[in-house]
Amino acid sequence: MAGLSRRQFLTGAALATAGGALTLGGCTSSGSAAKERSADASIATVGSGMGKHGAIQIEVVSKDGAIERIDVLDSRESAGLGDVCMKKLGKLIVDNQTLNVDVVTGASLSSMAYLTAVAEALDKAGEKSSEWKKRDRAVQQPESDIPTAFDIVVVGTGGAGFTAAISAANKGQKVLLMEKLGVFGGSTALSGGEMAVPGNWIQQNSGLSDSSEQLANDMLEGGDHRGDPALVNVIANGVYDAAQWLTYEGGISWEHNLLFFGGHSVKRSIIPSGHIGNAMTTKLTARAQSIDNITLIDNTKATALVQDANGGIGGIKATNTVTGNEYSFECKAVVLACGGFGANVEMREQANPEFGKQFNSTDSVGAQGDGLTMASAIGAELVDMELIQTYPICDVNTGALLYLDDMRLDERTVMFNKEGKRFVEELGRRDVLSKAILKQTDERAYEIWDQAAADETKVVDIHADEFENLVSRNLCTKADTLEEACKPFGIDAAALAKTIEQWNSYVDAGSDPDFAYRGTMHKIDTPPYYIMAYKPAVHYTMGGLHINANAEVLDANGNPIPGLFAAGEVAGHKMGANRLGSTSMADIYTFGRVAGNNAADYVG
Repeated sequence: MAGLSRRQFLTGAALATAGGALTLGGCTSSGSAAKERSADASIATVGSGMGKHGAIQIEVVSKDGAIERIDVLDSRESAGLGDVCMKKLGKLIVDNQTLNVDVVTGASLSSMAYLTAVAEALDKAGEKSSEWKKRDRAVQQPESDIPTAFDIVVVGTGGAGFTAAISAANKGQKVLLMEKLGVFGGSTALSGGEMAVPGNWIQQNSGLSDSSEQLANDMLEGGDHRGDPALVNVIANGVYDAAQWLTYEGGISWEHNLLFFGGHSVKRSIIPSGHIGNAMTTKLTARAQSIDNITLIDNTKATALVQDANGGIGGIKATNTVTGNEYSFECKAVVLACGGFGANVEMREQANPEFGKQFNSTDSVGAQGDGLTMASAIGAELVDMELIQTYPICDVNTGALLYLDDMRLDERTVMFNKEGKRFVEELGRRDVLSKAILKQTDERAYEIWDQAAADETKVVDIHADEFENLVSRNLCTKADTLEEACKPFGIDAAALAKTIEQWNSYVDAGSDPDFAYRGTMHKIDTPPYYIMAYKPAVHYTMGGLHINANAEVLDANGNPIPGLFAAGEVAGHKMGANRLGSTSMADIYTFGRVAGNNAADYVG
């Protein structure tokens, strides 16, 4: 074993036995794996499963038919989501010696991959995983010492919820922050995390002129002037400070470049390190857990708001989603930050039948509109419910956001249809792109970029797991010729070649006479070539609770409901008919601070 760590040796040996088991401190056995090991020896076996971001590999160490521990050897599952679910499941399995456990809500694909891997490893150890799955069911038990009275309860642990809770706690209030899923982060963790910030440090260093007024104008125009200017101005004027707060209070770090989203008049969107929203939510989780007067709990669904004798907030009811335990928490204020209703097909169909079951959704499974249901039950007004947005670049099978699309936002792709022709400006608004794509053959479109773009942007490297996943499902190709790249999709390669030749001539001329491309144009002429397929999925619900500039929830008469605040996607009338890319992060962190601070002042 000279030169190898113990884990490297175990992993290598276990894999080398091609399905056998390694006896720790003894000899290697194969086949039934149990016959030749000494009576007091533990054995290590390796199993694998396909998660959301590629294969995961685990090692099970067992002895005398019992699992001693489970180690994750290799995983690219999302921090704060996949790793959390595997830790939870591993503890349940080892503590209870059973595979009869439920997936962790909010991380179901990672959960299923982990359970598949453990079952495979048990089978290699000579156990029968099928029997382990029939043993007594084990569930995560809720904390037994949760207080029943708080100053403020915050519902939802996306960016808005964490920001509101931390802001309120920093003003001395005792805060309960509850999440109904088994993982924290909500739709924020699944997003790219990009945030529209006018006057940001990268713009300043690059000499780009921008202002809060310019962002507000872009948002209002992008939403067809159906958003509330007062709410838009809160976002536009507060987002720079929110970005600073994220940096210094939340510990968030940023990439050193900007993205250019459709509908914006200037490149202004900063990017969290790693190009993913969970880079934010994992840091905010750690920050919330470090504050003594925040109680953070999961698997707890808020079910009803309780009013006091004067019609103000007096408490909130909740249910543990695993055990069914019911809770009643006293509080003086509630901040609803539990997202929109994009994952609730029935509610979408009621609000706007055009966005029913024919669409997948990019959203967290928790985006069920719970906050809207609870608040409207005590008289809160709902606004703009029919306004639902699709994101144009999504997985054609699952609806998941495709982060390889950062290549488009880096101004390095050409969009085209199955006939090989461009049909829209690549940096157009989301609604414009989505409608244009749905008119194409098979209701899908394609992007092409070359190796020069891949090398310069590093987007393929950053999202290597997504690239490998799409390639394995024939939804993305890489080939030395256009003909080879087009073949899996049935794209007209000759027509695409003419389209690219024309595009390259436009680059030389410095303008796009067909669709007035607004970004910096780059040639596509350096093989290999990459082509990716996609189609729209429901991404954001512009409608929700009617709030004012103080984040207070209003009733049908326009009066604030005392003690009830809302922030993020649960609150409507900000984005109008269409939300511009990266303004959701601007919204949730700006209004999260407004809601948390004002709830604290209300209680104080």
